[in-house]
Amino acid sequence: MDSNFGRSIGFIAGGIGDQIYHLTQLRALASNSLDEKIDIACIHPVAITTLLANSRWAGNIIDARMLRRYVPAVRGTSVVKQMRESKYESAFILHRSTSFKLAAFAAGINFRVGFFGNRLDNFLLTESLKDNPADVRRSLWGHRPYIAAADRWIEARNLTLDDNTPTILPTKSMISSVANFLHNLPRPVTIVNLFSTDPARRWSIEHANETLIKFTHQIGGSILLNAGADASSYHNAMMRKWGGSKVTLIDCLQHSPSMERDIALYHAADGYLGVDSFTANLAFNCNWPATVLF
Repeated sequence: MDSNFGRSIGFIAGGIGDQIYHLTQLRALASNSLDEKIDIACIHPVAITTLLANSRWAGNIIDARMLRRYVPAVRGTSVVKQMRESKYESAFILHRSTSFKLAAFAAGINFRVGFFGNRLDNFLLTESLKDNPADVRRSLWGHRPYIAAADRWIEARNLTLDDNTPTILPTKSMISSVANFLHNLPRPVTIVNLFSTDPARRWSIEHANETLIKFTHQIGGSILLNAGADASSYHNAMMRKWGGSKVTLIDCLQHSPSMERDIALYHAADGYLGVDSFTANLAFNCNWPATVLF
C-alpha cells in the first residue's frame, strides 16, 4: 500500500480504559501509514505493550509520561529527541493535551492533527479535529467529543473504522490455557464486573448479588467475576454472599490472573456484563458481545 501519512505516531492519554477507546482509530490510521503500522505514545506503556503484543498494526510503544507536562529544555526532552530521531512525518494527538501537541511540534513532525483546545493549538496543529454536536458520531460518544471528532476525520479520508475485527488478540499459549480452564464449565460463560474504584459506579454487594441471581435464572451457565487486583475484597464479599442460584460463580483473581490471560479469556467466553470500565472496553476491543451498565 502506498503511504500517505508516512511514518506516523499516535498520542493517547487518560486511564488505561480511556486509552483503548482509540485502538480502532489507531488501526485505521496505521492502514495509511508506512508499513501499515503506527507507533503509539502513551502514559501506560507497559499495559499497552501487553495489550497490543499480537496486533500487527501496532508499531513501537513510547513512554509518554514525561510529556504530560512537557516543558522544552526542562521536561520530556529525551522523549522528544527520540521522536525527532525517528523522523515521523505525521502525528495524531487523540487527546486534548496541549503538551502532546507541543512535543510533536518540537520533534519536527510536519503534519500534526489534533482536537482544538486553546489558542496555542492554532499554531501547534496543521489540522484540527472538528466537533459537531449534531453529528451521529457525537451521539455515539456523548461526553467524549474528541473521540467523535477523530472518527469523523478518519471517515472523511475514506479510511475504515473496522468494528468487526478485534484490535486486541491473545497469545497461542494463553488460548490453550484458558480453553483448559473453561473446559468443564457450563455454558454460556458470562464475564461480569460490577466493581469500580469510583464508588458512584460500584454496585453494592446486595444489589449485585440480587441482580446476578435474576440474570442467571434466565441465562444459566457460569459467571466469572473479572476485574483488577483492587477488586479483591469486593470479589471476596461477592463469593460469600452468593446464594439462591445453582449457577457457578468463579473469582478470576483466584486463578493466576494476568492481562495476557484476561485477553484470551475475553476471546473464549460467551459474553460480558459490567460497568463502564477498562474491562468493558477490553470486551469491545476483543469484538465480543457486551452489555455495559451506566
